[in-house]
Amino acid sequence: MSKVELIRALYDYNEWANNRLLKTASELSPDEFSRPQGASWGSIEANLAHIAGAQVVWLSRWHTGANQTPLADIHAITGVDNIRGVFDESHSALRGFTASLAEGRLDSVLAYTDSRGNPYERVLWQLMTHVVNHGTYHRGEVAMALTALGHNPGDLDYVYFEIAREGGSR
Repeated sequence: MSKVELIRALYDYNEWANNRLLKTASELSPDEFSRPQGASWGSIEANLAHIAGAQVVWLSRWHTGANQTPLADIHAITGVDNIRGVFDESHSALRGFTASLAEGRLDSVLAYTDSRGNPYERVLWQLMTHVVNHGTYHRGEVAMALTALGHNPGDLDYVYFEIAREGGSR
């Protein structure tokens, strides 16, 4: 498997896992969805908004090197339907971006500015891997909070995504 094929598979997994959480989160009452649960961003709602926001911000950086949508604006999005809308848009844009990638582009160095205005330079494939890994971290928190509320989203591990993609039962 080439590096570009691996990145595409990781982004397919990322979308699959996000959608599993959104499906389960849609079963919650508005109070359960927005109640602080002790996760990094407090509530299930805020953690999901953070994951979606990070996808939007990083995609902007990959295109321009800058944050065209401040993360604070994304964190202000509330409600499962609104957050799902941000995920849908970002997933579509990420599918387009990964489809357009050539192997050489993944090895290019990208200059970008973080949310505090600090300049950095990193190889694109590392940044793309970071976004999926970042989402995995926060999805774990959301899954734990959902499970504590009696709404287990099921296994979110990458291997279960591959089993499901191959037509397995997970």
